[in-house]
Amino acid sequence: MIRLIFISALVLFLQAYAFGGTADYLLPATRQILKNHIAAYFAEQLTNPQKKNRKSLSQFGYNLSLLAFPLYPITSFINPDKFGIQSYGKPGIKEYNGSLYTCKAGFMDFSHIRCAADWTVFLTFKIITDNGDFDLPPEAGSLNLHFQQLDKLTLEDIASLAQRIAFERLVWHEVASWHYHPPNFIASEQQSTFTPEDVYSDFLGTVIGRNIALRILKNMDTIAYSQIATEEIEKTISVLEPLTTKKGSAEAYDIVDRNKQLKLPDDKRNKDIWYDSQIPFTDERYMFKRNMSIGPVMTPWLVPHPEQLGCPAKPKADLLYVPQQTTSGTPINAYYTFSIHPDSILFYNKNTGNELHPPFATFTTLHYKTIMRQIKTEMQEKLLAGFDKRNSFDPVPYFKGAHKVLFK
Repeated sequence: MIRLIFISALVLFLQAYAFGGTADYLLPATRQILKNHIAAYFAEQLTNPQKKNRKSLSQFGYNLSLLAFPLYPITSFINPDKFGIQSYGKPGIKEYNGSLYTCKAGFMDFSHIRCAADWTVFLTFKIITDNGDFDLPPEAGSLNLHFQQLDKLTLEDIASLAQRIAFERLVWHEVASWHYHPPNFIASEQQSTFTPEDVYSDFLGTVIGRNIALRILKNMDTIAYSQIATEEIEKTISVLEPLTTKKGSAEAYDIVDRNKQLKLPDDKRNKDIWYDSQIPFTDERYMFKRNMSIGPVMTPWLVPHPEQLGCPAKPKADLLYVPQQTTSGTPINAYYTFSIHPDSILFYNKNTGNELHPPFATFTTLHYKTIMRQIKTEMQEKLLAGFDKRNSFDPVPYFKGAHKVLFK
């Protein structure tokens, strides 16, 4: 009996999805079938997709130190042959996170990829099941979503909408992280804000998440989320031509490490350097190049001289595109408003009330460029002009009070 009901529901779904008129739109009958399927097999993916942050030693760079004495090196690389099994919403014991260099997309931060994939699946399912407004779990403020005319969207459109919102949510984490530092927070996160691999890894994760969501909903899959997500991650990364060893990823970091390059003869040095492993990790200036691009075209930062890593001498970068339109050509931002209400703790000292950062009021993600300009202005004061550009300028000699790690 149950099997007969399932087959009948599947037939109804295929009919609603396949035929003309408004059939491309997600009709009420089809939406109900998808809601039932999600509730029956993927209820967990309707819960907080970031129950616990995926903390790993996958910050940009390696051979880093927390102190002036190199006692606690920070290093974490992904084994190219063993990505582990994707969990949902938090790191699982069989899930591996770290850094991996790919010839076509540069450095990959797996904790960012996994988190973004979970966010995208969650949002796709949530938009389908709620079919209306809802709030996201808060971070550094309240995050509110308002939708309109969702009945004018196809299943693919909803997945693209979820993908874009997920990316905007993760960009907010980067913006908020620039404000996470003492005295309001125990430790500073400015070291890891908008590093060269962050936003590209985030968006790549949304691409994977979209694939996961559509695979589940189109195929009416019932196998475990962890298996589907793991397969989709492996499939996507393999196309990007990952290096075959952990040592290769370390060598990719060497190419853009000022400390390593200064030890080479001048004619052998790469001048396009991004960080300095001789500056302690506790100084945010160790990472003096940041990627501030949030689209619509996402371009990965590939290291110079890739042939040293076994990559093609002129690899073709894998460009990604933040969704701008629906399948009918309508601007995708016509269907939602994402409002962010920042907490005052981002801007004012909790003890004295003195201003730490120029405050900004409630905004929608349509105005992200204005927020990004403000963050960029603040970053430039510490990291110097050109910090978000690929060039041969070495800012470290101009940093005041920068300490060095001894014996390196």
